[in-house]
Amino acid sequence: MEPVDIVLTKDTFEVLASETRLDILKTLTTRRMTITELADNLNLAKSTVHHHLQRLADAGFVAAGDDGHAWVYYALTPEGQALLQPHGGARIWILLAAGLASLAGGVCALAAFLTAPIREVPVPPLAGGGVPVPEGPPVELLVAGIALVVIGGVLVTYACARWRKRRAATQSPNPAGGEATRLI
Repeated sequence: MEPVDIVLTKDTFEVLASETRLDILKTLTTRRMTITELADNLNLAKSTVHHHLQRLADAGFVAAGDDGHAWVYYALTPEGQALLQPHGGARIWILLAAGLASLAGGVCALAAFLTAPIREVPVPPLAGGGVPVPEGPPVELLVAGIALVVIGGVLVTYACARWRKRRAATQSPNPAGGEATRLI
């Protein structure tokens, strides 16, 4: 998604000055909704929600999606999303990059542990001659490798979950699956 510039004018500030309109914008970050769903979520009258949605639509933060169904769904426009989430997917990419780097570091540490040669080092004599004892790779490599792989896996999984949630929020829900009301 390309970065969106938001021009802040006096009218924009007037639209954003309403706590109700800000609540509507925040509610629409999860998914697109009908007026009835918004009214139920925010405990407001449908006429109040409709009035605020008109103001938000006039400012370009919300758009009504008329996709041929009996219900009209309202969703955030790119400007509305940029207003609430100014960095968009940057956090997801940072999490994904950190997770992949951690995974790579963990795999390298585990590979170093598994491929390290076993050396026979004489034990210093306490009283007499030293006996050669096999010495393996440092256990710290194994612990660090496992820790990095686990952390990397968690970060990549979390980044993917956030990406799916964000993608699902921009897609249409099944209108037959939820309760909605027709606009007359």
